[in-house]
Amino acid sequence: MKAIHKLPTLSLILGGFMVLATSVFAESRTWTDTQGRTVDAEYLGTEGAGANTIVKLKLPDGKVVNFPANNLSEADRLFVMANLPKDPMALAAEIDKLMLNKLKSSYYDLQKELAALPAREDLDAALKQKEKEKLEREMEMCIPNPPTSDSQFLRRVYLDIAGRIPTFEEADSFLTSSDRNKRASLINDLLNSEAYVMNSFNHYSDLLRIRDGVVMMGNNTLKADPYIEWVKASIREDKPFNEMVKEMISAEGQIWDNPAAGYLMTDDGMRLCNLSNTFTVFLGTEITCAQCHDHPFEEIYQMDFYRLASFMGQTKTRGGGNNMMAGANYRAELDRMNKVLLDAGKLRPNQKTDQQLGQIFGTLSYNVQDGTKNEVQLPHDYKYDDGEPNASVQPGAYFGDVVDLEKYESPRDAFADWMVSPSNPRFTVNLVNRLWKRAFGLAQIEPVDNIPGHLDGQAENYELLTFLEQMMKDLNYSVKDFMRVVYNTQAYQREAEIYSPSLDQVDKGTYHFPGPVLRRMTAEQMWDSLVTLTSANPDALVRRGWDDYKELMHTDPKALKTADDIMKFKEEFSKIGRSLADAENEEMMDMGKAGRVGGVQMVRASEMSLPQPPGHFLRMFGQSDKQLIENQFTGGSSPQVMALLNGNITNEVLTSKDAYLIKDVANGTRGKGDKVEKLFLSILSRYPTSAEKTTASSGMRVKGGDRDDPNAEAAALGNVVWALVNTREFMFIQ
Repeated sequence: MKAIHKLPTLSLILGGFMVLATSVFAESRTWTDTQGRTVDAEYLGTEGAGANTIVKLKLPDGKVVNFPANNLSEADRLFVMANLPKDPMALAAEIDKLMLNKLKSSYYDLQKELAALPAREDLDAALKQKEKEKLEREMEMCIPNPPTSDSQFLRRVYLDIAGRIPTFEEADSFLTSSDRNKRASLINDLLNSEAYVMNSFNHYSDLLRIRDGVVMMGNNTLKADPYIEWVKASIREDKPFNEMVKEMISAEGQIWDNPAAGYLMTDDGMRLCNLSNTFTVFLGTEITCAQCHDHPFEEIYQMDFYRLASFMGQTKTRGGGNNMMAGANYRAELDRMNKVLLDAGKLRPNQKTDQQLGQIFGTLSYNVQDGTKNEVQLPHDYKYDDGEPNASVQPGAYFGDVVDLEKYESPRDAFADWMVSPSNPRFTVNLVNRLWKRAFGLAQIEPVDNIPGHLDGQAENYELLTFLEQMMKDLNYSVKDFMRVVYNTQAYQREAEIYSPSLDQVDKGTYHFPGPVLRRMTAEQMWDSLVTLTSANPDALVRRGWDDYKELMHTDPKALKTADDIMKFKEEFSKIGRSLADAENEEMMDMGKAGRVGGVQMVRASEMSLPQPPGHFLRMFGQSDKQLIENQFTGGSSPQVMALLNGNITNEVLTSKDAYLIKDVANGTRGKGDKVEKLFLSILSRYPTSAEKTTASSGMRVKGGDRDDPNAEAAALGNVVWALVNTREFMFIQ
């Protein structure tokens, strides 16, 4: 139970948050404010960060004044922005300050409501008691939670950044370190790891609906590997998010040549659906209703929807592209190759064509390009006064800057530029809102696809949200740098809030983050944590296929002269997307062998087929089917319980003598007690209590006649592994 009298003061928590810029020494220049007034002054640096930045200016008479950066002219703001402190700790402290201010003000507001409760005549005694309990609970949730222990922080930050629990070696290294800055150092190390790329890709694949076969309802032979690898490469190099989005919207060509084209191909043949999805994903605004009628709850009309759709009215994802392979007509070549296979007896009885070969060559028709005709028209039953049924409409945005089409080569380029512009009122807000939810389990604005037109009064913490928005712009849309700041906040590093925010708190934005929300692992986090327990290097096996795919799709079909040539081509095509070993082994590895433990392939979720088939562990625990935006779930179910208690993953794979953790512990030279500690540290990222050690040691006991049997030893260790994995502590992120 949190003690109410222990609400900390800002001065104790945030002492020393001021940071002065050191990249520019005192410099005299003329400064101009937003009203055109000027003053000559020396630039001494800045205080605070982001939207709350204060510029320190020294006037000719020696007086130092503090001037809000937002009140400066655009040119002066650009000068200041170029020299703003980007130290994560300074930015994190500013976030903590804004959060604590909100907690404190909300606490005192609730306290006033509680004091006024006895005098309320509209409530009887029973309702007053119920309201009293509600207010006291909400007051308690306005008290910052205690800081996490090193063990809690370690496990949380690994799951949030790397997407898996730490290995024994990683946990032992961190917990035994005496470095005062080890938390910040670990955050940096994880953000620069391949595990971060894998985990972030899981989020992107849910958001962008990335799936094998690319298109929602189409040719599953169209390989997603170039698109997948492009997204991962963008994460790895920390490509600015606005640039990444702009590339996806404006991409042209075929996916093996320009992987970013995969985004538009996802909604092949569904131009209007793609517009709705684009708004939901990148602007946090659900506009699907306006496709058929004026939106009932938002200020968006059906005409607005079709004007927006007209930006993409010339864009096609099929045909008009390269229907030739290396200069040859692929249909004629396909007929020739089918005859070669038929004559060689390579086709099945009663078959005259090879279906797979036809599908491979058929993917040549997928090609993103712009024509000259705008194919978007108002629907035949359009009923409003501002347009006629079946009439053409000109592209136009219903909020943000007016778009001048004459400045762009195509309306689609104009749309991409408008979408990612820093002046777009929803693009940056949507991004930081979604990223905040990744760290804290709840967004500043819920639901994340319903950002209102006016944030003040809608956002949980308006000052914080505007600060985060400005910070993202100042960081040049670096998701990695943004998350580095968030993970370094005291708010993130507090214990999880055990009281779930009520629907009323979520709806009204009155949950103020005394700590991150207690969350259950996602399906991918759980699976990848199990991979960590079975593999010596859980991040080693990665998926590769783009280079081979591109080479195959540029094959000259005339070179495939014999049946053996054609069959080899098909075989190479089927290998695309298989797992590769790490950098030490660049040869293609057979997916049937690589990463297999106990008969199951234990490879990280990001490197497997997307999505896995129904019935797989990942799907059972909530992996998205990639058909709808963020269609994953983290709720419990009876099949999940049965899978953990009786399934082959917990009863055969984790307890297999070939599982890395079992082998490592069984082959260790330390005593039974130390083996228990290693199991606890490997699975729960903490050491066991005395009582837990005693109980676990008893469960690990091997009968006398079986003491030399490695299978018996593995089974004994497996008892403890099974028990720990089935705990709520394992499944939840504290």
